[in-house]
Amino acid sequence: MARSTIRDFIINISFRIFSKCIPSFTTFKQVYQKSGLGLIYESYMAVAFFVCTLVFILTFIVSVVIHNLIFLLPPLQCLVPATLLSFITLMTILIFFIAHPLWRVRQRKADIEANLVYTTGFMGVLASGGISIERIFNRIAEVEPHASINSLAKRIVANVRLFGLDVISAMEDVRQRSPSETFAKLMVGLVNTIKTSGDLKSLLLFETGRLLSLKREQLKKITATLIALAEIYVTVMVMAPITFIIMLTILSVLGTSQFGLSTAMQLNLVVFFGLPVICILFIVVLDGALPKEE
Repeated sequence: MARSTIRDFIINISFRIFSKCIPSFTTFKQVYQKSGLGLIYESYMAVAFFVCTLVFILTFIVSVVIHNLIFLLPPLQCLVPATLLSFITLMTILIFFIAHPLWRVRQRKADIEANLVYTTGFMGVLASGGISIERIFNRIAEVEPHASINSLAKRIVANVRLFGLDVISAMEDVRQRSPSETFAKLMVGLVNTIKTSGDLKSLLLFETGRLLSLKREQLKKITATLIALAEIYVTVMVMAPITFIIMLTILSVLGTSQFGLSTAMQLNLVVFFGLPVICILFIVVLDGALPKEE
């Protein structure tokens, strides 16, 4: 409760101070609307400006004090490094506020496209029973386990029940806020079907089959990538260390050293530093190659 009160206070004071100087970045605003963050664009930018201003002032004061007391610089000579450090800190915070919505959009897009096939299948089953599109989205909002798809379904339900929009207008609004082009195309197909034939069952079953085909192709590509990575892993993690160890052992017998390091030191670098670093790199590559599916 106290945390929510502090958050609301920061949002209110930020909007009062910076509401009139918020830039109208149309492209960034559209990206922000697809990020799913709770604040409206104007409030988010106001909080960003407030935090950047506060951090700049605090960093400047602390930097001046440190340079004066620890480095024993006169007050006037403290201004230049303090201003530079404050500006760097301000730009870092501002970049974070800009990058956070972009990261959220990418994360939500991956989550939606990895799991949308199961949602469309469930929608197709409901449509086969003659359930209306409004009740279908209401059911998805109740049972959908994936947060990104669930939030979009809840927005459709809220647009209809709270804001009084018709289903088509509600779906158009969600289409514009969807970070996934695949989900947006599904909304377009549903809207066109509602306006024409009304045969939601055929459309949803067709979309489910199409998404399953795309997922099969994706899994084939992932399998091929994993096979290639497995071959590289065997070469780099098994054959290369053995080769290096044999070479270093021979060089130690010959009494030579490389880069001013003893053979024992070189072996330690390979075993205790080189191999763990390569393993970490492979983990990062595998995490990027594998689909983000729950």
